[in-house]
Amino acid sequence: MTDRADLADPAEAVASTLFEVRHASRHARQETAFPAAAAEAVGRGDVDVLLNFLAPMIVPSRVLGGVRREAINFHPAPPDWPGIGSASYALYRGDAEFGVTAHRMTATIDGGEIVRVARFPVERGDTCETLFDRALVRSVGVFKDVCEELARNGGLRPSGDRWARPAITRKEFERWMLLSPEDSREEVARKVRAVKHSRLPGPFFLIGGERVPVDHVSLAPAAQIGRKSS
Repeated sequence: MTDRADLADPAEAVASTLFEVRHASRHARQETAFPAAAAEAVGRGDVDVLLNFLAPMIVPSRVLGGVRREAINFHPAPPDWPGIGSASYALYRGDAEFGVTAHRMTATIDGGEIVRVARFPVERGDTCETLFDRALVRSVGVFKDVCEELARNGGLRPSGDRWARPAITRKEFERWMLLSPEDSREEVARKVRAVKHSRLPGPFFLIGGERVPVDHVSLAPAAQIGRKSS
């Protein structure tokens, strides 16, 4: 699960109350390797449920195949936006709602059958940072609901929701963050609102083949933006 204590602590408390937990671990955003101890626990053949609560890594197919009942991932975005950059795309498109999706894990990232969706309104002053953080917080409630249904019924019923598209990759998102010097001020402002984050990079102008942070470029006049200083 995530290493954010305000999210992981209540989630772990719920799971420990309802299940006999064989393994629990917390992982920072930059970690990508699935924990060996978790793989070993599943490999023993007596794990009924695997819950990936906001952890950054992809669960290997061999591990998924060893889970006896349910392997569920919690995606902090609605089914409209599988993959990377969900809050940014929602703001850019002008979505009225955002949300959280719980789904069965398969070999396809954010492509498994959806079992629970919680939605909430996008607020006028939202940035990608505030919107995504609200989704993370709402994920705790979705986790609790899913765990309670699992404990009560032994499995989960599909919600009937469908993914709107294949998962957006990091490479796609990084290309989308790029602005051209020819873009209008309105387009620049729209993408800045959608992408700007206090701890993460972007958006960028692509100037002379180089990515230049928007903060480092004067926006007036447009013709000057495209010229690199000698």
